[in-house]
Amino acid sequence: MNDGQVHPDGGIPDIVVGDVAVEGVDPVLGVARDLKAARLEGQQLVVVVSAMGDTTDRLAAQAYAANAHPPRRELDMLLTVGERISMSLLSMALAAEDVPAVSFTGSQAGIITDCSHTDARILAVRPIRLPAELAAGKVVVVAGFQGVCGETKEITTLGRGGSDTTAVALAHALGATRCEILKDVPGVMTADPKLVPTAQRISRLDYDDMLRLAAAGCGVVHAKAVAYAREHNVDLFVGSSFENSPGTTIGAPAGSVPEPPSAFRPLALTVGRQQAQLRVIAHGTAAPPELIASLRGVVAAGPVTAEWLAAGDLWTWEAWGPVQHLSAVAAAARDLAAARPDVISVHWEDEKGIITLVGSRPESWSLGLEDVATALASAGLAAAPRRSDGDTLRILVPAAKLTSLAATLHTSLLTDPA
Repeated sequence: MNDGQVHPDGGIPDIVVGDVAVEGVDPVLGVARDLKAARLEGQQLVVVVSAMGDTTDRLAAQAYAANAHPPRRELDMLLTVGERISMSLLSMALAAEDVPAVSFTGSQAGIITDCSHTDARILAVRPIRLPAELAAGKVVVVAGFQGVCGETKEITTLGRGGSDTTAVALAHALGATRCEILKDVPGVMTADPKLVPTAQRISRLDYDDMLRLAAAGCGVVHAKAVAYAREHNVDLFVGSSFENSPGTTIGAPAGSVPEPPSAFRPLALTVGRQQAQLRVIAHGTAAPPELIASLRGVVAAGPVTAEWLAAGDLWTWEAWGPVQHLSAVAAAARDLAAARPDVISVHWEDEKGIITLVGSRPESWSLGLEDVATALASAGLAAAPRRSDGDTLRILVPAAKLTSLAATLHTSLLTDPA
């Protein structure tokens, strides 16, 4: 891939690329003061910013209020506004601190993508204008989440987590000494500290572990950004944008691959709210083709786990996932069941939650879950359905038990003894 990489031996030493989340004008002023202090320490800074708060969601809601099926090109034109607001305000705040700064959109910074509006993929990074600005002593502020299609010159967006990916891509292209991703937590945690106050910071993860955590719902670093970092061997530092903290370093595995443990030892847990369980059973016949197509479609489209089982004249499909992803296919299955009650039955429960434990795959799942079973039994949920998949264990629980069980499992499986 021709990524237009500019390395430090080309005259750009010690660049730090950071992805900063800002939530309002006052936090922007605080970020500006922090950047001023970093600059006084001699660091050359490229700062990638996200939209403030729920700006992107509000813009999307306005788009869908204007048109239930907005043209994707126009949606990209609208959604990129949030990051442009952040980059301009931060540059102004830096100027107020007597720090020279210049802002760039994704296209001005050389983020070249394919032409897939609303979910574009970075093809190359050609930050032609950035080295001169850094050499002039300026802080470079870049709007994350966006780029430009190399063929059509149209503005594109990178999908969720696009600012993280922008930061990683620029760090690689500029040959930066490190890439910092600053969030509202002190690093990657063993659980969401807002839900589990005893959650602990993880000091180091390899790329694959972080990818598994991201896939399980850990939103601190987006999976696309981690995959890009792994592909280009970019070390990441994840820390807090509000305080100095040791943070979490993410990089290549250190040392040899350990032997699989005898018991399941999770690295972290995540919690999924507003989940549902859908079970569709076909009696005495194969499932109708239109139903199978619908079920496969919902699994492909969203974060849904499903199992198929055929035994004798009974065919069963069961899925767990967000209510918003499963409700449409549940309605379609109910329609078929109403038309063919002798053949199809449907079971639906939507007051559910899913706890996902991500860790090292044990030698045997059947022998490695004793600690999990003990914790579930102590919470009165010994019969809670469980699914193991690779390095991940998912537990389906009643929504009312979600918070308490997350705390119990964290204490039993993830909290270091004092």
